[in-house]
Amino acid sequence: MYKTGALLVSNSTRLLVPSVAAACRLVTEVLYIPISVPTEAEGGTTSVPESVFVSRTAQQIKNVYQQVSKSCPTLDVRFVLPCWSAQQSPTPSPLGEPLQHSIEALLYSPATFVEDVKQSEEYRWLSQRVKRDKLDAATFRALEFRELESTEDGTTSDLTRCWGDVALGGTFDNIHNGHRLLLTLSALQTTRRILVGLANGPLLASKVLPELIKPVEERVLDVKRFLGDVKAGIEHDVVPITDVYGPTAWDDKLECLVVSPETARGADKVNAERERKGLRRLAIYTIPLITSDESEEGKLSSSDIRKAMLGVYRQIHAPRLSGWKPSDGPYLVGLTGGIASGKSSVFKRLQALGAFPVDCDKLGHEAYKPGMPAYKELLEEFGQSIVSNSGEIDRKALGSIVFSDKSRLQRLNTIVWPEIWRLAQEKIEQAKNDGYSVCVIDAAVMIRAGWDSLVHEVWVTIAPPAEVVVRVMRRDGLGEEEVRRRMGAQPTAQEYVSHANVVICTQWDYSVTQKQVEKAWKGLEGRMNTNTTECGH
Repeated sequence: MYKTGALLVSNSTRLLVPSVAAACRLVTEVLYIPISVPTEAEGGTTSVPESVFVSRTAQQIKNVYQQVSKSCPTLDVRFVLPCWSAQQSPTPSPLGEPLQHSIEALLYSPATFVEDVKQSEEYRWLSQRVKRDKLDAATFRALEFRELESTEDGTTSDLTRCWGDVALGGTFDNIHNGHRLLLTLSALQTTRRILVGLANGPLLASKVLPELIKPVEERVLDVKRFLGDVKAGIEHDVVPITDVYGPTAWDDKLECLVVSPETARGADKVNAERERKGLRRLAIYTIPLITSDESEEGKLSSSDIRKAMLGVYRQIHAPRLSGWKPSDGPYLVGLTGGIASGKSSVFKRLQALGAFPVDCDKLGHEAYKPGMPAYKELLEEFGQSIVSNSGEIDRKALGSIVFSDKSRLQRLNTIVWPEIWRLAQEKIEQAKNDGYSVCVIDAAVMIRAGWDSLVHEVWVTIAPPAEVVVRVMRRDGLGEEEVRRRMGAQPTAQEYVSHANVVICTQWDYSVTQKQVEKAWKGLEGRMNTNTTECGH
């Protein structure tokens, strides 16, 4: 097996899809498919007309991505397209723009090459993007003909021409084959500039699990790298947009807008806006969706990918506490999340699965009690007015002082948080003495207090803001304005997620949450076993 490869197939429409199917069995990560321009007649040197090449190639691309999505959906397939000059003559992609990935294997079918593969047009096109010495160092492997049960397919696409400047838009989070099809067909029909608008800001609010969408800077880079591989020699203009129009509402150089069936209605709005501003209407080309039987939406979707990420470990940075072994004591999982994010139910489930529970909210109440180290400091800092008739700290009176003065609140936290963690450490020691292998520490202030650096992993619970508002209003009898004020005083869900090794979303049915927790617990056990093995225990 190879991580990366390039598939060389001569211009045979009927053999491309089965050749890709055979290559999928050998390549696990990235497969390049260089496309050359066929000639008009046998032995001829004149390239086919643009309309014929574009139509044939577009259909091949559609067929391949539909097939790959079913047979090997995790494989990143990238066509390497030629450029069309202003005179409509195809030229190789320019030198100086190497492919993003090295090529370990060159795969080809003997049935499609009567001469040496290195003499083929496909090899020549590919050599424009990979240094010849590195290309020659790749393993040449013939695909066995029996793997290529070829079927005749003479269909062509309704895409029949190229444009100078082409635009398209989308979120492009966790690029999948649906995105690759959209970007590749857009690049195919572009001769000068491809403009990609990446949804950001308010456009993400209605997305499923927006907290898990990659930062726009990462998405811009992902799209640029993909387009750089697919078609060099044209401008790749990738920009964030915060409204449905983006540059399409004012860019007078644009000629064509590429959409999917889902966004076709938006294309009409774009043209209406351009007409209002006196700009020419854009030609509209609609690219079909790639269907998926496994998706709830019936199509390939980034939201499905984000859902699959729930309950799965994320290596967001260097391990917080590396080199854990059982003799060190229990493995520490810090659990945190915003108000009404479902943290308590997850905490209880982890306890039921075998984790020793440390409830920092309860420890916080204990820290305020008379006789505790923090009690004396609080009186010295805030005075006798915070003491009730019973001699205990009146937390409402204390709250009226600190919540109107950030500096006093910070001073309160400086006094109380270290005491809470000291009490938590006592609980952790108790867990060790009782033989527990996992300790879950439930703390709303886990991140703000800096305790995330004192645990092995951080697990975060999230829920949509609208759902949180409803939950708190129902639970605490508060008005919506007050709930949103309290939410605004906390870190955002995105901030919590940025620190999370595991994310659990509680917006769906209780059973869905429990499945995420159980998946996360199973993964945790696997990581602990791996650490134990590596340490020789």
